[in-house]
Amino acid sequence: MKRIIYSIMAAGMLTLVSGCSDDFLDKSPSNAITTDEAITTLQDVKVANNGLYSLMASTYYYNAPMFLYGDMRGDDMQPTYWSSSRSFYQFYMFQHSTQNPNNGGLWGRPYYIVRNAWNIINAIDSGVITDASPEQLATYKGQALALIALCHFDLTRLYGYPYAKDNGTSWGVPIVDHAIGFDENPERSTVAQCYDFIIETLNKAIPLLSSAKDNGHINAYAARALLARVYLYCEKNDLAFSTASQLIEELKTNGAHYLVGRDSYQAMFDLNNKFGPEAIFQIANTSSSNDGRNCMAYMLNWWGYAAGVVTDDFGRFIRQRDNDIRNTMVAYEEDGSSGVFYYILTKYPGDGGYWVTSYENNYTVIRLSELYLIAAEAGLKKGGADRARALSYLNDIALRADPDGGVSDEEFTLDRVLEERRLELIGEGHRFFDMLRNGKTIIREGGKHLSGAPKEINWDYYKCILPISQTQFTFNPDMPQNPGYSAR
Repeated sequence: MKRIIYSIMAAGMLTLVSGCSDDFLDKSPSNAITTDEAITTLQDVKVANNGLYSLMASTYYYNAPMFLYGDMRGDDMQPTYWSSSRSFYQFYMFQHSTQNPNNGGLWGRPYYIVRNAWNIINAIDSGVITDASPEQLATYKGQALALIALCHFDLTRLYGYPYAKDNGTSWGVPIVDHAIGFDENPERSTVAQCYDFIIETLNKAIPLLSSAKDNGHINAYAARALLARVYLYCEKNDLAFSTASQLIEELKTNGAHYLVGRDSYQAMFDLNNKFGPEAIFQIANTSSSNDGRNCMAYMLNWWGYAAGVVTDDFGRFIRQRDNDIRNTMVAYEEDGSSGVFYYILTKYPGDGGYWVTSYENNYTVIRLSELYLIAAEAGLKKGGADRARALSYLNDIALRADPDGGVSDEEFTLDRVLEERRLELIGEGHRFFDMLRNGKTIIREGGKHLSGAPKEINWDYYKCILPISQTQFTFNPDMPQNPGYSAR
């Protein structure tokens, strides 16, 4: 077999060290959590704020699992048979139970970030920080609120059914809307209530945030783009379209972010092109601060672990599009010991090309191309006078990829939009969620799909969402479990 954060965390920062726990009320040592009492100066605020991003840029959240969850549970990427020790192998196989949630840390880590973020907000609101301007404190509060919203959004789509399945009446996750104490155990809210909270929180954050570029941090543009995505997920298509299109047009005018040209497409993902023109919000890494071989780039690299590959179905699909620049994102490599060829995603190359392993790639949480696709999908769904603009946004992406690949009004369907999202966003954590939230069935057959994995997945399959871990019922014995899973 062939197996041969940007950390801006200051020294001495108080941060959480047990992020893989499934209990967000885990009784961690008192010095493991940033408390509002520890935040009394502007420098303390900066350190605690940077700590939020360091927690995001970890093995337990946005340095691999959150992206790979969205890809490996779909039909375009899969683990290799030699990767069974990896969390995303369990994602792909849907090996989840109450006793073994196999969630890759995607419960404890977001909630830890939320707790720390509320501590920052408490400290700012208390008035004890006197060496900072109101503008400085507003920016940090806005970032904390935006991250609280992002974490709740991720938790809701991991543990709650898609909004469109039942208009959000099923169970979502516990909402943490203040700095909770160790004796507090919030109950689960509905999916609709979770989305209301997320939207409300983002709308509080946006006026506080600056639009100035702030590499590796959320600014006003990032929060607005995230809000457009949230509106799309909860079927508020009018608001999704207006939020996305207004931001697109504003960025066209000021040039703060712009779509790269066809000739620059492949280079956009180069290791040395971090924080490029399309990167609205990136998880950042450096050569001295990264997750090493546990990061997504090393996991997917053929000369790294090669633990995840593109499915044969997607590989053939994209390779048939001869003039599509996104062909450059997929290579075809041979396993020297077996003679079997695999399609490989090359979106996270090292310094010198995808055949060079790397630990320090940035990972894009939201980029401008997705914003165009949000506007296209939302405009299509809402219809009316905005349909033509929505189609133009879709064609901005389709024609950039292939000058002969324009979409006509007759071809402008939801399936065509999802196809464009599939081509554009592979490896960025969207495919599973895109199919599920639109009531589509994921089909995984043929090629090198692993035996024992489910072949058809839709929102009626109970394992399409994760179970609440049994440890949570120690603290909250009456909390409802997701259908199909036991509470013990």
